[in-house]
Amino acid sequence: MATKLRPGQPARPILLHLAHHAAADPCDSAVGRFNLVHHRAWYDNEGEQSTRDIVRWYADDDSGAELMTQHPSDGFGVIEDFWPPGWLHDRNLFHAYRSTDWLRAKSRLQNAQLNRTTQLVAGLAALATWHSPGPPQRALAAQALADTTALTAHPNTPDHAGRTGIAVAATSDNGRERHLLILHPSTGAVLAYERAILTPTGWRTRVYLLLLTHTHTPHRYWEPPATNTPPVALTVQREMPRRPGVWLVPAEHPCTPELEPGEVSPR
Repeated sequence: MATKLRPGQPARPILLHLAHHAAADPCDSAVGRFNLVHHRAWYDNEGEQSTRDIVRWYADDDSGAELMTQHPSDGFGVIEDFWPPGWLHDRNLFHAYRSTDWLRAKSRLQNAQLNRTTQLVAGLAALATWHSPGPPQRALAAQALADTTALTAHPNTPDHAGRTGIAVAATSDNGRERHLLILHPSTGAVLAYERAILTPTGWRTRVYLLLLTHTHTPHRYWEPPATNTPPVALTVQREMPRRPGVWLVPAEHPCTPELEPGEVSPR
């Protein structure tokens, strides 16, 4: 079943407050040319379910890398990918957080098949799987959402990692499809995204995205660390002994996010 929401309220006042008071978190102090993002995604396609665990590196020259595992496994184990400078231009990631107008445009390009309201909600989630925006960029995202009509806010909504945030909801397809973005209540960072459809038995999740780590690093997984820079070591761990497939988990983070009261670690 999809995320259960308490009655909502107009999102604009809450999002404006977040835009004007976006706080820093410990990961903002990490430096390096690459955005480093670790996320986990669940998919349900007409009952056929799959899970992906992905670590991505992205630089402003549209270069990057990716390590991915998935369940059910396709037989390849850890899937590695690499993009030289310029090769990620078709993902519409370049300088996405330049301004609110530019951010809205980039978000629309991420999900051109959706209406304007749900495009922004889903687009911000897609961008968050590549970018690690700082407080000014997160404030831009909150401002862009605040300027979008037909959004409702649902504070104190937990994500699948047990973290509590502000859920921002938008509907499409005459109310039969719901897009939900969960934001950290003080930093504005994207915690999770959910796309759900309305069925005779209630809302059911079709896509659930959980953002686990966002930071910066000077190198990708195969490159030697710079002098005096802690390495970002990646280990492959099995989540459950009886399940095939593996999870990619950053073993050493350049930063360790502090948990809010009531939160639990996703690990």
